[in-house]
Amino acid sequence: MFAEEQDIINLRNIIYKDVGRIDFSLTGHPVLIIRVTDSHFYYLTISSSSNKTLHKNNYQHFPLRKNKDNRLKAPVNYINLKNIYKQEINNYVPYGFVDDGIFRKIINQLKYYQENINKDEFYDEIKKDL
Repeated sequence: MFAEEQDIINLRNIIYKDVGRIDFSLTGHPVLIIRVTDSHFYYLTISSSSNKTLHKNNYQHFPLRKNKDNRLKAPVNYINLKNIYKQEINNYVPYGFVDDGIFRKIINQLKYYQENINKDEFYDEIKKDL
């Protein structure tokens, strides 16, 4: 089974753009797939760090509450809208998803952040399809 847009999958060995280091977690890291092409998918990382201090006007993080659909572990998780990642498609199995309404809110905030605050290198590749 292949993961699709709106799916949450677990990836290992992500090289984080902000710090330039690899995630060595044995269980992997949850990510949200935002776009799928014939050969690649684009995703955003999800953090479960509860020590984040988010300001009301912080458009870089989208708070996502745990529910039965997304199956995240922390009560509140944060989708990082600053960095878009690209990876070749493999046979990834989703373990959760976000519903249409929440996904649309995430995409709208992503567009705002990318177009008005800080554009990622992959944004131009996917913006017409968002």
